[in-house]
Amino acid sequence: MTEQQKLKDQVISEVDLLEILNIEKPTLDGLRLEKGLPFIRLSTKCRVYLADKVLDWLKRYGDNRQITP
Repeated sequence: MTEQQKLKDQVISEVDLLEILNIEKPTLDGLRLEKGLPFIRLSTKCRVYLADKVLDWLKRYGDNRQITP
């Protein structure tokens, strides 16, 4: 596996995360702003998510509870 592929597996775009979690953008915005979903802001309109941080957050906040805002 190349370094580029490893990075691609670890960094998730906002569009991809919406698809993975099967949620709409307003829901993702609420999880980020109200529930503390971790992200990295690359610019005012571009955010990415680290796979391991998202998984840790889901394990912590998603244990059999509805986590949507």
